[in-house]
Amino acid sequence: MRIAIAGSGLAGSYLYRLLKMRGQLSVDMFDIKHKIACHIHPCGYGVDEHFDPLVARVGLDPLIYRLHKPPHLLARVEGVTARTSIFMIDKPRLVRDLLQEATVSTGPIHIDEYDMVVDATGEARAYAPPLARDLKARVIQWRVRVTKPATTSFLPTRGLPGYAWVMPLNEDGTDVHLGAGCQAGNRTPARTLVRPAFRSFEVTSVTCACGAHIRLGGPDFENIVAGKIWAVGEAAGLVGPASGAGNVFALQSALDLAENLGNPFGYIAALRRRFLPLVAEANAVRKIIAGRMPNPLDLYHVREGWRRAGVVVAWRDLPKLALSMQRAYTTPL
Repeated sequence: MRIAIAGSGLAGSYLYRLLKMRGQLSVDMFDIKHKIACHIHPCGYGVDEHFDPLVARVGLDPLIYRLHKPPHLLARVEGVTARTSIFMIDKPRLVRDLLQEATVSTGPIHIDEYDMVVDATGEARAYAPPLARDLKARVIQWRVRVTKPATTSFLPTRGLPGYAWVMPLNEDGTDVHLGAGCQAGNRTPARTLVRPAFRSFEVTSVTCACGAHIRLGGPDFENIVAGKIWAVGEAAGLVGPASGAGNVFALQSALDLAENLGNPFGYIAALRRRFLPLVAEANAVRKIIAGRMPNPLDLYHVREGWRRAGVVVAWRDLPKLALSMQRAYTTPL
């Protein structure tokens, strides 16, 4: 088969390595010219305990990509203590190692020249058909140095549905990924959105900053394969709607594609078995974004979404968390 992979991010580069290891010699990589230094947009660093076996599967040592692991496996979610298995990785380094010496061409793909085109373009979904009920969030993020050690935490944005995060990128907690996400189209100034995340830190330097969008509408299984176009990772809607987590999902979906190469029905069935709960999670998130109070079933799906992303909130803490989030969303900026 002649295969083209559009997008050299985590999903595309992992799939490239899998296919090469399985003897697929005619695989071409394509991407656009990126305007940011890391070439990753947006630059989420978080993964969970599923990361290690997935990376080891392609002959790499997962331990060399670890930047930080939360002490005592605890995180703060709007004042509630949660158990978490999330840790941060050096994502640009991993992508480089997955691609090794692969040539990544820029420019459009001539689809007629290939038997399969894999859309790994993330939020852009550049080759797969448009989604009827697409849902995207605006993401603003900084990488900064701070004086006070940070711990992993998540907190709602003020005045509108969304959440901010604090994620240490080194062992002493002074290199930090700060950011916030909210509904797409919102024109609130970026610094205002991330104010809850910055509030308790004295920033000594800014390494980088960028803005992007992330897909939160969940998978539409009828539109993952369209003829010779196969979507993978975020392009297939495989991002946690409640958590924004997508790195591990990108690796898992690329593995499912590699194991069902040439079998679209098998690929879609594998994704459905693994990712069907994201649909109910997305429906709950749509209600929250619309400003409606989540009911117990919505809270269940949101909690399960966090759990799939590596953050476990105790059932007894859910009512407190829901009320705190509602207060935050109705508090003026």
